[in-house]
Amino acid sequence: MSDEQPMSDAFKARMRQGLSTMAVRERMRERARNRAIAGGALAAVVIAAGTVLGVQALAGGAAQQDMAGPGTSTTAEPTAPPAPGPTEAPEPTESAPTESAPAEPTPPPGFDGVAAGEPLVTSTIPLESGDAGAGGGYDPGQVERRTDIYVLCEGTGTVSLGDEPWIDCTTLQPGTVAVELDRPYFSDWDDDELVVSDDFDGVVREVPAGEAPAGTGTGGTATVHVICFGDAPTVVGGVSFECSWSDDDEQARSVAAWGVPFGPDELVPRITERNGFITFVIER
Repeated sequence: MSDEQPMSDAFKARMRQGLSTMAVRERMRERARNRAIAGGALAAVVIAAGTVLGVQALAGGAAQQDMAGPGTSTTAEPTAPPAPGPTEAPEPTESAPTESAPAEPTPPPGFDGVAAGEPLVTSTIPLESGDAGAGGGYDPGQVERRTDIYVLCEGTGTVSLGDEPWIDCTTLQPGTVAVELDRPYFSDWDDDELVVSDDFDGVVREVPAGEAPAGTGTGGTATVHVICFGDAPTVVGGVSFECSWSDDDEQARSVAAWGVPFGPDELVPRITERNGFITFVIER
């Protein structure tokens, strides 16, 4: 925005090292969250059902009786049944089994013509620093431990960090997974706790930084969105998302790919190299 101050070189360096200020991280979280909502490739499933009814009419004729006058009763000679002749069993006819090819997966909106697992640059995002970068980051020596937080939204409820609202699942497509990587816990003060609302119907997994969260026993595929925090690649589910960070115009690249597989013991495709803000949309 025009009224914001440009980022200093020191601030850019801190962001590349993961030591950005909490205010800047929140701005990037909010922007990434909005990108997940607005640009999340959400597949629509249309079910068509048709019923064909066939009716066959059978007509029968009743035998008529002659009522013109009294008739003479006659006794019919019994006729011998014809001698049974050799019968030929009908030859069985073999019908070739019909094999239907598996349906091709349909890419979600925004990925038409892009093969599954092929990353696509969706946009570049301005880096908003303003005055927040002037305050400096926290001292890494105060960090006691770091965790990764995964929140699977199913359309209801909210998740907060202490008193600060974090994720409103009612604004996200069911199946959206928001991720907070490298959340620091400090040794010198009490840290905010994760709080879920009573109506939250999703899944929260908090694991030591770098570990994969436990799955729900289903597996499948997901669309992966990465907002880069530097020039190093991010690797998710074996797919490499090439990142870039433009110093000239202060832009971060947003990269996405659909159809990235994950197993039943994984909540989402596993993150093996991390250099950005990552969100998922499970394809159902």
